[in-house]
Amino acid sequence: RIQILFELGMTRTKQKSKPDSYQLHPDEQSEKVRKGPASPKPPPTRYTDEEVSPNLVLSFGVFMFIFSLFIYLQTVYPSLPGGDSGELTVTAKEFGVAHPPGYPLFTMLAYLIIKILPFGSSAFRVNFLSCIFGGLTNTFMGICLLKSTRKLSVALIMCSMMGFSRIFWIWNITGEVFSLNNCICMSTFLVMFNYIHRVDPFLKLKDAYILALLCGLGTTNQHTSSLLIFPTAALVAYDLCGYKEVFTVKNVVGLTLTGISPTLTYIQLPLASYLKTARVSWGDQSTFLGFLFHVLREDYGTLKLVKTEEKGDILLNSQFLLADLHREFTISVLLLAVLGLISLFWTGKRFHWISFLALNVLSYLGFFCSFANIKDISGLYHGVIERFWMQPSLYVMLLAGEGLNVLLEVARAKEPAVLPFAFLIVALRVHSNYGTCDRSTNFHVENFGRHMLSILPQDAILLTSGDLSTNTFRYLTIAEEVRPDVDVLDMSFMGAPWFIPIVGKHMPRVKFPGLGYSPRARFDKRLFDLEMFLDANIGKRPVFVCLKPRKDARSLTKYDMLPYSFCHQFVRKGTVNPLLYGKNMPVPDFDSYLPPPAEDFDEGAWETVVLHEYWDAKVRPGRFLWQMGENAQDVALKKQFYLASFEYLKKTKSDIRKLITDKVISPLSWNHTSYYSKYMGVQCRQLWVYSSKNKDKYYQCQKKYLQEYVDSAVEVTRKFDNDFKNIQLILRNPGM
Repeated sequence: RIQILFELGMTRTKQKSKPDSYQLHPDEQSEKVRKGPASPKPPPTRYTDEEVSPNLVLSFGVFMFIFSLFIYLQTVYPSLPGGDSGELTVTAKEFGVAHPPGYPLFTMLAYLIIKILPFGSSAFRVNFLSCIFGGLTNTFMGICLLKSTRKLSVALIMCSMMGFSRIFWIWNITGEVFSLNNCICMSTFLVMFNYIHRVDPFLKLKDAYILALLCGLGTTNQHTSSLLIFPTAALVAYDLCGYKEVFTVKNVVGLTLTGISPTLTYIQLPLASYLKTARVSWGDQSTFLGFLFHVLREDYGTLKLVKTEEKGDILLNSQFLLADLHREFTISVLLLAVLGLISLFWTGKRFHWISFLALNVLSYLGFFCSFANIKDISGLYHGVIERFWMQPSLYVMLLAGEGLNVLLEVARAKEPAVLPFAFLIVALRVHSNYGTCDRSTNFHVENFGRHMLSILPQDAILLTSGDLSTNTFRYLTIAEEVRPDVDVLDMSFMGAPWFIPIVGKHMPRVKFPGLGYSPRARFDKRLFDLEMFLDANIGKRPVFVCLKPRKDARSLTKYDMLPYSFCHQFVRKGTVNPLLYGKNMPVPDFDSYLPPPAEDFDEGAWETVVLHEYWDAKVRPGRFLWQMGENAQDVALKKQFYLASFEYLKKTKSDIRKLITDKVISPLSWNHTSYYSKYMGVQCRQLWVYSSKNKDKYYQCQKKYLQEYVDSAVEVTRKFDNDFKNIQLILRNPGM
């Protein structure tokens, strides 16, 4: 056996390639080597002279990484993006625990980049980290295709199609876990490609250890990358069992321990819970059950995206996936992927490689698509679920690269002639999505938070609910120390048994009148409800709630909830004149804060959520005055409220029209004023009902503005506004 291996080595040194070189299609060669003494020399292959130079691979890798990183840094968020980014950033800065499953690898890497990078805000530094991982993902993809097809043009085209598509570009410049997940998955594919094309069993074993390490790292970040484990382990085990010199108990145990070793990073979770130094943290992992509860995502539902009784629909989710792939990469890329799949199966070459790709596609479709239980993916939910389509997109792009290679070979296109077109495609791809993905001047989410914090009174308590308000305000008050006098409490977690001992201990000026918050605290003296919390704190500190108040906040007996810009303020009943307050209510004004441009963002973007909240806050005083009119018993008082509401809405609508004319805000902003017309028409109708004079005037006013609302209402308004059909009925029957 030693003599055979020696002769193999001597034969390989006589070839043009290096001893450690890769054979393009080694399946036939590997089978004969594995049989042992029957064939001491590897069979000749016509691909030996066409191997990719290691210098070319290195040069291409360096170029692709620098180019990708340069483009990403030109468009990266300079401030806080929306969504989970604020929570992940402030958690990393405080070395706390992020939302399930905890993301210890990302938390520790983000913690290091925040400490090491000497410039930029904490949010920018974490966004910078995502840019690095995005550049590495593009690099690994390009190297894999370069080695597979031996064509630089194919690698360039497919890298640009993937890395500079809208979805990959946006998440590669956002401080989130998805860029790291893509990097781990793509590096696993590259090492697997190297492994398959190795001839030396000891070099295969070395790659197997790297694969085990990468699979383990995947489980410490986004759990969808753990779907790589089964195809990787199955292929490596099947292949290595034919090499008796490396397939030993020692190596099997070593590979297993290597795969398990990255999970030691999960120690960060119980360590952070034990230290209790983080002002932002999620859950109590100091006990084994608490740790298991968090890692298994019990808060959301294990093996679910959201905690509901609904089950995933594999056919429906597969349709969503195909629709998104078509939108992001066009039908031509999907056809190339099908062509690549057919060609690899038809020729029978690189059987292990195509088997690995097919297993990963099937495992992702079969597992994730069957457990993704979000049925309505319109608006923001589409932005939530589309992030999970990036991982299967990697597999599609690898297959598309194989398909493009087939087309070029059939056309007998020479590489020097194709390369200029490849660079042109790269330039066109970057140019086509640059404007859409450029976030270099995007401060919309951060400005929203700064504006709200700036108008709060001193020492305010801010109750929040939802990702936008909670993550934005916590990031600004803790990571950027904007208004550190304001305490931000997430109402979603105030009822958790761990909240007060772990998070509440860092808010000594907030009074918690019990062990935890619950709307049903009347039945348990150990707990407290919202009214008890307000009793304990109002009078000492002003209390506000943002953005959408919970249901229990609307049924208070001793307190009123008054609109206050984007939020609401709690005050004791009878202490504020609602008519006077409604006329002088704090609202976001155009001088201090302009909304995000409507045309720059789709419905799935957090900037769009900010935009909707902005216009909702602008119309809120008119709605508040109208509601006070509805609640008033005196007819004269009712009319005062209705008139005040009408005058406010009319003035605000006129101001918006002027700003659009002066090109200060987007013309698309006018779509949001349909609600102004609605409420103005409603006020006129109420005045028509309760007034004895000017009946015809109010009737014409009602007809004018309600018709304007119906004509200008966008599709979403028509679908979700419960009053829309009633208003149409009123217009058809004005006397109703």
